[in-house]
Amino acid sequence: MLGTIARGLRTVARFAADPLGRRQITRQAHLTRVATHDRAVWLQQVLTEHAEATHKLVVEQAERTRTAVAGGDEWKVQELETLLRFLRKKEYLNAILTGELAVPVLQTRHPVAADSVDTIHPRGAKQDNSICLRFNQRLYQLFNHKPQLKLLDLGCAGGGLVRTLIDDGHFAVGLEGSDYPKLYQFGEWGTIPNHLFTCDITKPYTLTNQATGEPIRFDCVTAWEVMEHIPEDRIAPLMGNIDRHLAPGGWVLFSIATFLDYSPTTGVAWHRTVKPRAWWEETFAELGFLVCTDHPFGPYDWLRGSGNGRYDWKPEDGVGFQIALRRASEVRA
Repeated sequence: MLGTIARGLRTVARFAADPLGRRQITRQAHLTRVATHDRAVWLQQVLTEHAEATHKLVVEQAERTRTAVAGGDEWKVQELETLLRFLRKKEYLNAILTGELAVPVLQTRHPVAADSVDTIHPRGAKQDNSICLRFNQRLYQLFNHKPQLKLLDLGCAGGGLVRTLIDDGHFAVGLEGSDYPKLYQFGEWGTIPNHLFTCDITKPYTLTNQATGEPIRFDCVTAWEVMEHIPEDRIAPLMGNIDRHLAPGGWVLFSIATFLDYSPTTGVAWHRTVKPRAWWEETFAELGFLVCTDHPFGPYDWLRGSGNGRYDWKPEDGVGFQIALRRASEVRA
């Protein structure tokens, strides 16, 4: 059964990748050619027929098919996306009910970063839902394929990274300063609602396990294109929050842009701390975190700053960098 389904999905992938939108295929003897305007309809029928048995495979396939059919019927693409998110949420809620997936509780007096430019003039929060499965594989390699890896993603926007980790059986939480994704149910906010939260990440917050009440300590804390958005005087409290939520031996992974990002029309500046890498390394060292290069990530393996995200820069562009940090006390020990 699964072999037949897999062959069907491979057929979908080959068809979606056809740049001309036309490929000779045979399906139940009566379907020999599918015109461009029928592509989304046919994809939806195939995915619907096999959804119950292969919903995880379908979710993975969705990332490939979405781009391929975007030039066709936009409404059918939305129907396909709705179907996939429904199936994914069904699996997500079942994992919570069966106890396979723990539920976090956020405690904070600052549920939104109210004075942040990214809240007042949201941009990244309403367009970024970064996913890079190659990054996930390198992350698992970094932790020797530890089961139930715990990751906290700061400035999570649409929550794509969090969702993919949960898909793989791990535990992940996303925190976003802007309330735009939550209000408009952007990205994964309607799919994994109990693991995405809004709060000001520069102010005190605590994450605990709903079932046990115990504080959650994360193996890894990430922030992608976030640090440059933080005013300089708030970097220390942000790193303090990370330190309190990081498990012993944990890693901190960032991508940081080094260019000024502003609107010449309105004067709105999204990047508040624009500094070279040396400045950031010195600042992190003063706050108790040192750069570590003993990791499996190559230049194009990161979630952002590797050309993997929407409007993403690449290493050769020279406008940012990635950095891996660990507690100075643990590195020196």
